[in-house]
Amino acid sequence: MTTERLIWQGQKQEKVLEAKRLETSIEGLRSGIRTELNPHAPISEINHDLLTQQAFEMADKLILHKKICAEIAAINRSLGI
Repeated sequence: MTTERLIWQGQKQEKVLEAKRLETSIEGLRSGIRTELNPHAPISEINHDLLTQQAFEMADKLILHKKICAEIAAINRSLGI
């Protein structure tokens, strides 16, 4: 196995772990947003500051996750996977 291939595999593993961490965080944010948007609670009880912060954070993380997945796919192509 070439040194270059080992480097790519290491980079892939780092990106896979980063993607998994992001997925866990995104799932938590999704849950928080859904809880805040309880359809049975009065609209006046919605914490719009929290909801806005969580929505923007989730959007940022979704964009980053998509980018990391594209990088993983590129590494896979380089590895012939």
